[in-house]
Amino acid sequence: MVPERGELGSLLVIGIDLLGDREMRDYGFEGEDADLDDPLLFLAQPDSALFTREFADKAKLKTGETLALRLPAGVRRVAARGLLTPKGFAEAFGGNLMVVDVYAAQELFGRGRRFDRLDVRLTEGTSIAQGTATLEKALGPAYSIETPRRRGEQMERLVANFVAGFNVSSGFALSIGTFLIFNAFNVAVNRRRRDIGTLRALGATPRQVQTLFLAEALVIGVAGGALGCLTGTGLSQGFLQMMGQTTETVYGVTSSGSVHLPPGIALESMVLGILASLIGAWGPALTASRIVPTEAFAKGAFESKAPANFATRVVVGCVAFAGAILLAVRPPFGGNPLILAVLLLGGSGLVLLVGPLSRVLLKLLLPLVSKFAPVAGRLSSDALLGSPRRTSGTVMAMALSLTFVLGFGGYMGSTKAAMERWMDDALTCDLFVRASANFARPDYLFPGELREELLKVPGVRAVESFRGIRPLYRGHQIMVSSIEIGPLLDRTKLEFIQGNAESMRRGAREGMCTVSENFSRRYGLGVGQQVELDTPSGTVRIPIAAVVRDYSSDQGNVSLDRAHFLRLWKDDRVDIFDVSVVPGADVGQVRDAIRGKLAGKFPALVSTRQEFTAEIRKAIDAFYALTRITVVLALLVAFLGIVTALLISVAERTREIGILKALGALRAQIGRSIVVEALLLALTGLLLALPAGNLFALFMEGAIAESFTGWRMPHHYPWEILAQLLIALPLISAFAAWIPARQAGRLKITEAIEYE
Repeated sequence: MVPERGELGSLLVIGIDLLGDREMRDYGFEGEDADLDDPLLFLAQPDSALFTREFADKAKLKTGETLALRLPAGVRRVAARGLLTPKGFAEAFGGNLMVVDVYAAQELFGRGRRFDRLDVRLTEGTSIAQGTATLEKALGPAYSIETPRRRGEQMERLVANFVAGFNVSSGFALSIGTFLIFNAFNVAVNRRRRDIGTLRALGATPRQVQTLFLAEALVIGVAGGALGCLTGTGLSQGFLQMMGQTTETVYGVTSSGSVHLPPGIALESMVLGILASLIGAWGPALTASRIVPTEAFAKGAFESKAPANFATRVVVGCVAFAGAILLAVRPPFGGNPLILAVLLLGGSGLVLLVGPLSRVLLKLLLPLVSKFAPVAGRLSSDALLGSPRRTSGTVMAMALSLTFVLGFGGYMGSTKAAMERWMDDALTCDLFVRASANFARPDYLFPGELREELLKVPGVRAVESFRGIRPLYRGHQIMVSSIEIGPLLDRTKLEFIQGNAESMRRGAREGMCTVSENFSRRYGLGVGQQVELDTPSGTVRIPIAAVVRDYSSDQGNVSLDRAHFLRLWKDDRVDIFDVSVVPGADVGQVRDAIRGKLAGKFPALVSTRQEFTAEIRKAIDAFYALTRITVVLALLVAFLGIVTALLISVAERTREIGILKALGALRAQIGRSIVVEALLLALTGLLLALPAGNLFALFMEGAIAESFTGWRMPHHYPWEILAQLLIALPLISAFAAWIPARQAGRLKITEAIEYE
């Protein structure tokens, strides 16, 4: 429900029996929990309402004052009879909560004598199982008997897809952070070889040297974890505000208005940060412990060596990558274990292959670069190939980051493109008449006889009555939808997986159903088999006439002809009327006529096809805004990695740069060589990420999407994101090279040559 002052946002309205419900629970409307001056006045006046203090402050609403609300019957005013303290259920909906007497709520919303839910308290000594069985026997299969625990499980399943996506994002973020730490410590070990050799010569043991570096990593992990908790809390608040309205519109569920970081989550984040830091530093620390004192002063000897186990790394990397592909193509299990197994194998393979492949790519690219920039190309070639460990570490972090961006962006792009194509084929009527902007849980349902009234509006050619309910099926909340199948087939272009339009039309006449592709895949049911549903008429088995590609529910959809739905459910109410106008008629004029006919009688949210689909696309875009954020984060990783690598490169080559300047090298030539070095690092990382990102996108579009939704998305390569990267990466790389290039240009010859 929305106040007339739209800037206040949506209000969650809870109607409760304030007298009878006290036997169930104590809401605490007295004392410190609420200010309710006159409970009898609250019950006696149908316009009475309780608001949270937070909302009242935002609306500048005092006790006794009224607030205008947009309701199905028009604008109505309710009086604030009291204020709730923001704790317990008063914290719901971010504080935008209004509590009214249940009978007043029925009048305000035109719900008649209908209730959304009845709470039942069992007599002492009656178990949950006994009470459930008694109610099911008395009410029949049409009603859902749920315990609070089951409702919680349903909510958990609702957010499972989001959690899986964020788990993948978190895994990649930790991996990228680990390799950034690995690269930084790898270079630090090389720069401090003299110090390590001195410590070893003075009697330090290998274990002490390794512990020294690990202690340094521990400090970095603690500091990074603490900073990450603070930053993450702020970013979470932004995500919450961005996603809140969308989830409310699509699922009918909204989140709290503020983010709270529980101690458990904070501790878990700190531990993960410390582990990532220690894992990243372990290899370099072990290498530092093995440095021989006599070789420690041979500057450059360590870095100039490529890894000795080149062939072994390639073979093991290829085996790991092949294993990840095999698991993704033919998964023996699903869910989070599958995601974890594929990411571990694929990530390990990518890590092992990045070093050798980056060296091969650089050897191929550097001659081409040298043709356009002979001096800069040769200098950057010496710097990159002369320090394979530093180069491979930087490229590794960039490749992982860009792989995630291209893979995640490809999956989201495929999902968005598939849904938009489906909307173009399925949502083909001219007008949509709704009572609510909420797609999942309409605030009001139209009476079925309103269809005949709409058919009398001048310019209206046909009206179809859509109704969607969400019963439980094998523990999942699917959608059962109904509409006039014949007219639907005449105006839409459905994609059939099994069966065809004729079998669907014939099945509608014979009392059969059509199921969505993800329903068929999730439950292993197809044409010729039966769906068992609980209805007010009892449990029925409905044969399947066709399987179509449908994105109306991520848990699966069963579609019935409206006449068959009415026979089974005996409920003629309607969610949305799909209106088609006479060819040549003005859609805007027909819309205005419908609004005029419904004004003062029913809610009148009438949208054109363009407006309706734009509203859905807006909700989809809000979900996929995460893609744009990942691109920004990937560019930030690229920037930090390149800046760190080039600053260290300049520091290590101080003497070399001084000699070059003494021999006549210009400041601009040295600066250009560093810029070319940055561009080559970025290009190498991108070239390695292109095939890896495409494979990751295919995995998410196939195995992951099927595991959580039953859908298999058609592949759509993220050309838009690739174009953004091709433009942004060179700019970011050149900007990242500016600081190291400036530092190199300012080196004085005398100071550089006397270095060391």
